[in-house]
Amino acid sequence: MQIETANRKELRPFLTELFDAQHRQHFGEEVLAESEQELALCAKKDGQLLGGIIAKYQYQTLHISMLVVDYHARQGGVGSALLQAMEELAFDKGIQTITLTTKDFQAVDFYLKNGYQQFAQLEDVPMLGVTKHYFVKRRK
Repeated sequence: MQIETANRKELRPFLTELFDAQHRQHFGEEVLAESEQELALCAKKDGQLLGGIIAKYQYQTLHISMLVVDYHARQGGVGSALLQAMEELAFDKGIQTITLTTKDFQAVDFYLKNGYQQFAQLEDVPMLGVTKHYFVKRRK
């Protein structure tokens, strides 16, 4: 056996087929039809972008990958409004769990204030001196 650098475009179909076979064996054929999908929302005022949120979901879980509000629009409820709108959209689609990560210099208190529970943190990730926080919110 040897380990070598691979071409992602060539490797992905092989790995996808292995994952799909594993999912078929465990969940059945119908679950595979639920491929990962992306959702994106933005906040605007007078045609000007104030912020946005991007998330991906598959099965019954949504992961928020980005939520950013322009510096000049912060503290005005834009972030909370975006987050709430994404939650409503997700829960309307049958999503049961929302996850996200943030770093200690970003928005830990913001997510706690918005009802997210921290379930883990890793110090020195993604670099020395930074802590990455992991959050979850479950449908009530």
